[in-house]
Amino acid sequence: MSISSKPGATSSAILDESQIPSDPAARRLRERYIVARFQQFPNPTHSLKNTTNVLRWARELLDDDDPRQAAELLQIALEEDPSQRRVWLFLIELAFTANDPGMFTELSDRFLLRFPTAEELPVIDSMGKRLLPNDPRYAKVAPAVMVPGWCTPDSELRDALRQERLHTSLTDAMTYHLSR
Repeated sequence: MSISSKPGATSSAILDESQIPSDPAARRLRERYIVARFQQFPNPTHSLKNTTNVLRWARELLDDDDPRQAAELLQIALEEDPSQRRVWLFLIELAFTANDPGMFTELSDRFLLRFPTAEELPVIDSMGKRLLPNDPRYAKVAPAVMVPGWCTPDSELRDALRQERLHTSLTDAMTYHLSR
């Protein structure tokens, strides 16, 4: 399963900051698209730079079984502000768990260029070893034992078990009412 947000998109188009239009009319059109697609971000220029909210909504999209839209949200957030390190890590883990070596490789390479001294690099390398065992870049790296958990935002308000129960209850209620 690929998490690329654009069908048929090549990996070289991932996180291309030059895709943000400089023309004011094109910029407004892009912002309208974002607002229509992600209604929780009514002012994309500013709200997509709020890393905590972006991560929370991306997690919600994953919980609702929509990894493509979660990846698209994360990619758009990085186009707005590529310095959001936790958004990069979320996307890298998402590519790893989706078993998408092309996306994983591009994201991890770009992360390394942007954050060359990041403490997460050994973890990313071990994930790369597990996903791409024959890649020479990871020849001397031990494979990851478990996923690091970057897809779970830090929040004292997030109770994963309670949220899962609510999601199940809502799904059951919708199914019940649709079957009537």
